[in-house]
Amino acid sequence: MRAPEHMSIIITAPVMSVIFLSIVRYNDRDDLVANAVVGTGLFGIWFVAVDVAGGVIQNERWMSTLDLVLAAPRAFALVVCGRILPVMLIGAVTLLESWLVATAGFGAHLSVRHPGIALAALIVTLLATACTATMLATFFVISRDTTIYQNALSYPFYILGGVVFPLSVLPDWIQPVGRVVFLSWSADLLRDSLSGDEVHDVVPRLGAVAGLGAVALLLGIVLIRKAADRARRTGMVSLA
Repeated sequence: MRAPEHMSIIITAPVMSVIFLSIVRYNDRDDLVANAVVGTGLFGIWFVAVDVAGGVIQNERWMSTLDLVLAAPRAFALVVCGRILPVMLIGAVTLLESWLVATAGFGAHLSVRHPGIALAALIVTLLATACTATMLATFFVISRDTTIYQNALSYPFYILGGVVFPLSVLPDWIQPVGRVVFLSWSADLLRDSLSGDEVHDVVPRLGAVAGLGAVALLLGIVLIRKAADRARRTGMVSLA
């Protein structure tokens, strides 16, 4: 892999799983084990996406090729999305790691009761994540220090996306905002796929994830083009 730093989540994800699962066990809330497992997995997926999106911009700047890439006829947003997608598999591995920590390390009895739904939700989530991270790359184009935005754009999505805890526990006034974040739909679907109950409205919920991802990609194409024009005018395209 050209950027080994993207692999860091493989090391940190099991540690996060231990932390979340320890909290669950300490409070005798075995019913929340699925939340901890799904939360860690989605945390890893989103972390990798934002990290790669910022890394693409930063690497192009370091190699002094960002000007050329932005001037190319192909939409730069599609280039960014194409680079993010393959690395999404690393983020997906964190779901498996979290499940192994829960079952082998904590003795949790956790099984995927609806594997088809889980697989569909995971695939659509990976695609939507790449598309949404592409939209956020707009901030990286107009900033010389991508690290600031990488950190700032991570945690609001973890909270509004109901990654660690369901969106329903948040205040009523903020729940509609959370529903605009595709991760909230993904988290609910993945948690439901681990339960023995019947999962309702699967197709509309998958459609919500896919639709929000598609909207984010379209916005990314438009916004990155505008950000690139602004960066050229202000001389912020390259580090020089």
